[in-house]
Amino acid sequence: MRKLFIPYVMGNKDFIDSVKLMDENGADYIEIGLPFSDPVADGPTIMAAGQEAIKQGMSVNKIIDQLIEHKDEINTPYLFMTYYNLIDAYGVDAFIERIAEANVYGLIIPDLPFELGQRFKKHLQPKNIKLISLIAMTSSDERIKQIAEHAEGFIYTVTMNATTGDGRGFHESLKDKIKFIQQHANVPVVCGFGIRTEEHAKEIKSFSDGIVIGSEIVKRLKNDSIEQTQAYLQSIRKALDED
Repeated sequence: MRKLFIPYVMGNKDFIDSVKLMDENGADYIEIGLPFSDPVADGPTIMAAGQEAIKQGMSVNKIIDQLIEHKDEINTPYLFMTYYNLIDAYGVDAFIERIAEANVYGLIIPDLPFELGQRFKKHLQPKNIKLISLIAMTSSDERIKQIAEHAEGFIYTVTMNATTGDGRGFHESLKDKIKFIQQHANVPVVCGFGIRTEEHAKEIKSFSDGIVIGSEIVKRLKNDSIEQTQAYLQSIRKALDED
């Protein structure tokens, strides 16, 4: 099975161009961050990108409007990474109606606990929008089984301190954890935690179904030329495709 490459872009004034770049350079899904004033699960790079997008005047409606305008030009499924507070403030039913119009494939909502997520899914199902499950490496085996068995789309495993710190790669316990999740899931299990290089991609693909890259791509979109960012995306795709 092809290993999944899921790049992330913040919903800033240039995000549509970035989405098209990812669409044309090997992405399997594209994660679009909705800028939010209190992003508790974001690291400093993505937090700063969100604040910048807010200063640019970007909003949920502007992002959705642009996707509606360009959706026929994008072949890769795209998801929103957002917070439940933002959805709640917008109005749950109105939000779902709008994102369905924009062809949004799914939602990643880090501050939505599993139990509430199961209830929230009932609003999403009529529009065939997936709620992507997050699993922390600190989760108990029982919790993992529970989340994995109800997962749809793919499972996003999030971990901090995933490397040994001595440059030799990832902890064996991480590989065991991913394997355990895979045993209980009917969807791909992808990893997202400080992945930056082709070497990281090659190592992680050996024990998972794919990778999410966030901060590194946000940095490159801000600082590098389009050609450099394109070359980077292609290098990650190539690393994931190599035997």
